[in-house]
Amino acid sequence: MKYGATSEVGKVRRENQDNYLVINKDSLDIIVVADGMGGHQGGNVASSLAIKGIKEYDFNHDSLKDSIKECIELVNQRIQQEGLAKEEYQGMGTTLTMGVIKDRILIIGHIGDSRAYLFRDGKLQQLTNDHSYVGELLRNNIISQKEADNHPKKNLLLNALGVKEEIEADLFELDLESNDLILLCSDGLTNMLSDDKISEVLSENLDLQKKADKMALLANQQGGYDNITVVIYCNH
Repeated sequence: MKYGATSEVGKVRRENQDNYLVINKDSLDIIVVADGMGGHQGGNVASSLAIKGIKEYDFNHDSLKDSIKECIELVNQRIQQEGLAKEEYQGMGTTLTMGVIKDRILIIGHIGDSRAYLFRDGKLQQLTNDHSYVGELLRNNIISQKEADNHPKKNLLLNALGVKEEIEADLFELDLESNDLILLCSDGLTNMLSDDKISEVLSENLDLQKKADKMALLANQQGGYDNITVVIYCNH
């Protein structure tokens, strides 16, 4: 498996509430980014529980999409239960963007405002929709991209794991081509770097780890206002 990954606290936050996973399990390549939220380390607990739940889950190869859906629902229950059991974790939650790759098919499971991108033939395409107030305004053509970038409610999430019983994660699949790059990242990257800048780094003649490290470095140089997590996966 060819990949590069990094997760950094940034320059403002005291702790890193992001978590990520890159693993080959049961002949599946699995990549995940989770961006936790909640005080008293609740965000870190929530994103850690998401990663742990995916690690422990046995995916069904015959109905992989349904299996990913079930996995996300189980993770949601687990985070909710933990939040209800301990007062200091009440209201904690996490975004979750995961990719499962089997036989050149990528299945994405997504909830929140972390993102998945496809980089193919020098072009960057955002695969996921942000489950956020501003993302909704943008999709309905109520505001422009520029207004979205500077909106005061930019970080207001409409959907996340752990915050309610019934969740609706986005699930979709994509046929991969040789040398496609899949980028998963938390909003600590995308709030600091434009798609053009991300595309520029992905185009550079660097190995995947150096690309991931460079993106995190640039996000920090732009202010590093949030935790920054980057996973770049290459399809052979």
